Amino acid sequence: MLRKIRLFIAIMAVFALSDRVQADMVSDLQKKELVLLVNTVNNAAERKDAALIAAQMPERLYREMAARIHVSEQALRAGLQQSIAGQFAHLAAHGYRLDSGNIAYAAARGGIIYALVPTRVETDKAVTEFMTLAIYDNTKWHLIYGGQKTVQNPVFIEIYPYAADIAMPAAKIMTK
Repeated sequence: MLRKIRLFIAIMAVFALSDRVQADMVSDLQKKELVLLVNTVNNAAERKDAALIAAQMPERLYREMAARIHVSEQALRAGLQQSIAGQFAHLAAHGYRLDSGNIAYAAARGGIIYALVPTRVETDKAVTEFMTLAIYDNTKWHLIYGGQKTVQNPVFIEIYPYAADIAMPAAKIMTK
């Protein structure tokens, strides 16, 4: 029995190390680019610039989602912008913040890199902390909003099959 436990621990260590080695494939330039994107989005949130925030979603995702629900990409983008703008109305001052100092980089199958960005949203009633998914697609970082619900979306998984392996941590909600 002890031998089986040791074998299990050894196998898990190999998996953990292989993920770490793949995550180390994120270059310093890629890390700087993501930090810049996070800072850009934070500044846009302060200005309540929903258009700039919505623009961080991948073009390919807009195109495929629009085709599936039979609307134009512009209409889909406008709907997301409107949704984001509506959420701004409920935020406290400085109520939306992505934490560029604690980004966790990882690799999915095939060495595809992604990152989880700690995010804090504060309203007058609650503080919510969760991870925002950042994917590296077509030579640039994109932020994916919507958490596990988005990652489990069949269209999203069709476009990014490796996303099926990404486990988004549960959000923490603290009422005031």
